[in-house]
Amino acid sequence: MKKIDLHSHYISPGFAKFLDDYFDGKGDGVPTPEFSIEGYLQLMADLEIDYGVLSISSPHLSAAPDEAMLRLTEEVNDYASTMVQQHPTKLGYFASLPLPLVDESIATIDQSLDKQGALGFTLPTNARGIYLGDARLDAVLAKLDERHATVGIHPNEPKPVNDVIKEKVLAPLMEFFFDTTRAIVFMSQNNVFSKYPNIQWIVPHSGALLPVIAQRVSMGNQMFNVGDKPNDIATVMQQLYFDLAGKGLPYQLPTLLAMVDENKIVYGADAPYTTDQVVKLLSDEIETSDILSESQKEKFLFSNAATLLKR
Repeated sequence: MKKIDLHSHYISPGFAKFLDDYFDGKGDGVPTPEFSIEGYLQLMADLEIDYGVLSISSPHLSAAPDEAMLRLTEEVNDYASTMVQQHPTKLGYFASLPLPLVDESIATIDQSLDKQGALGFTLPTNARGIYLGDARLDAVLAKLDERHATVGIHPNEPKPVNDVIKEKVLAPLMEFFFDTTRAIVFMSQNNVFSKYPNIQWIVPHSGALLPVIAQRVSMGNQMFNVGDKPNDIATVMQQLYFDLAGKGLPYQLPTLLAMVDENKIVYGADAPYTTDQVVKLLSDEIETSDILSESQKEKFLFSNAATLLKR
């Protein structure tokens, strides 16, 4: 079935060096995968991916000092812009921002949209421990709202994480789900979604743990009389987009579907961090599932993303 991929990644030379310099080539404990534009285009052909939107994955660039982060942000965005110019009918990209630096991030938003052709942005759940929803980032979110930006959220390992646990349970296996959930709940508690209604948010990995925890948060807010009347997380979930990167069937996706708008679920391959073989396996699971209707499959794999991207 024809697809639009809203969650896959590119690795620029600068990002590869960043992973080598700061993580010994094992960002999030995972060896840096091989990436080439040609390899991703071949995956697209094999899986009937009509259009792919690529972004930088974690660890976030903020692991580098300020000046190095700013140079790296420029490099990864320049690399993606050039890549898209070479394959304009097949590829788009979400730009990176040098969070938590506010003025520099605001300047990058305009540069990326007005001069480099970015379709939107990928923001980490946290940058140096500062989470989306923190008041220190309000000016950045206000700018994204002003530009009616599309923003994909990507998990970033929280700090600190017990080193003994990290050796056995890699961050992508567990911490990514926790940090995505933590960020969205924190954003709702701080009224991000009502303050910045023009941002189109994409939550990764079928909503992480939100389908499990959302009702608990809503009930707890009422029970403990949390101040400032936070955004109701159940209502917020009706407004958000969710991508299907990773293993969503047979359990997680049906739970999510009971709580969200099925017109806001989009496909994500998560290549190259998910190997081509596993990407194909997960794609086949969606296409052959008897849990989903044919109409739902078409929406999730293609038309919902086409509507979001105005393609």
